[in-house]
Amino acid sequence: MLSPLAPTPTMTEQEVESYRDRFAAKLSQTVPGRKEIVVAEARGCTLKTAEGRLYLDMTSGIAVANVGHCHPAVVEAIQQQAARYCHVNVYGRFAVPEQVEIVERITSVAGPGLDVAYLTSTGTEATEAALKLARKYTGRPKFVAFTRSFHGRTFGSLSVSWREEWRKPFEPLLPGVTFVDYNDLEAAAAAIDDQTAAVIVEPIQGEGGIRIPDADFLPGLRGLCDEAGALLIVDEVQGGMGRSGKWFAHQHFDVNPDIITMAKALGGGLPLGAVISRADIFATFVDPPLSHLTTMGGNPVACAAGIAAFDTILNEGLLEHATNTGAYLLERLESVRSQFPDLVIDVRGKGLWCAFELSVDAQPVANALQDRGVLVGSVLNSSGTIRVTPPLVISPAEIDVFIGTLRTVLAGMEAATL
Repeated sequence: MLSPLAPTPTMTEQEVESYRDRFAAKLSQTVPGRKEIVVAEARGCTLKTAEGRLYLDMTSGIAVANVGHCHPAVVEAIQQQAARYCHVNVYGRFAVPEQVEIVERITSVAGPGLDVAYLTSTGTEATEAALKLARKYTGRPKFVAFTRSFHGRTFGSLSVSWREEWRKPFEPLLPGVTFVDYNDLEAAAAAIDDQTAAVIVEPIQGEGGIRIPDADFLPGLRGLCDEAGALLIVDEVQGGMGRSGKWFAHQHFDVNPDIITMAKALGGGLPLGAVISRADIFATFVDPPLSHLTTMGGNPVACAAGIAAFDTILNEGLLEHATNTGAYLLERLESVRSQFPDLVIDVRGKGLWCAFELSVDAQPVANALQDRGVLVGSVLNSSGTIRVTPPLVISPAEIDVFIGTLRTVLAGMEAATL
């Protein structure tokens, strides 16, 4: 294990068990069972438990810690901003410098005309704002979304998220949402009409299994939206901030959307989201005034962390690093597929946004990797997919540790079936 942390305990066994028990008793659970890990520290690509065990984090906290855990620049920015002020009336009478600085940065890389942003705390809030913005701007009621999509858990964002078992218990949701097959332009053309406010799409599907569309899909959607007078919303909540090797995943397809949503890695580990669009579209939120509002969105400390994270990606060349190291990761995963063709049936990815598809359920494999000190993720809408999204600062040597552990796990599974 290559680690900047020492494998020394920070709690006694009794303290660890107490936190597990109290967590289960006092925090509302949405999945059954006690938590396996009590976290003590995280640094770079390494997570440390209270017992002192070290894990290689190949998840980045679900694509959040893009610059690594506790990057010194981010930590310093948080400390300095917290010493000045933590919160003011962020959408009231005050101009907040940290908001200006982060918005100038993200709009500078967003694309032509996308020069205004609205700040939120989370991705699902960004989706809610984008849906409201599209409906108010166009005056139209309908939305088109895609199979395997995921855009959040609140009512509007859940309405445009595909998985029925999560939508059904909360219905009636937002009316007028049509789901069509991802990467199917013909199906999209049949669904988009003069009552469509917007098409919402992930340029690369995250919870759908890191699925990359054909090169003509996003440009085709852009054309269909233009013909119908609908807006194109791209969900960059997972794909933004360099995850795919570009600032935004849709930039691989040379498409300029009307609205971008982002969050996760934007805050450098703190809650920060954004909706980016054109000034003429955002003007609809001023008529009447306060058509949309937030208390905590654009929190100054989160903005300061986001500024440091953005600058770190730029100054440390992490877009290029994600591209090059991502190519190495995919190459190594392909070698695993060659060794275990009956278990690993597909490998895909862009930059350090990667996945491999198994012929078996992914969760036991993820559990076995965790038992051996490597954290990977499954995805919500694809039961056989393992998600591999390490911090963008990961080294080839750390990738080799992951690959070696994966080989051990798969070899054990293969031997068990003989």
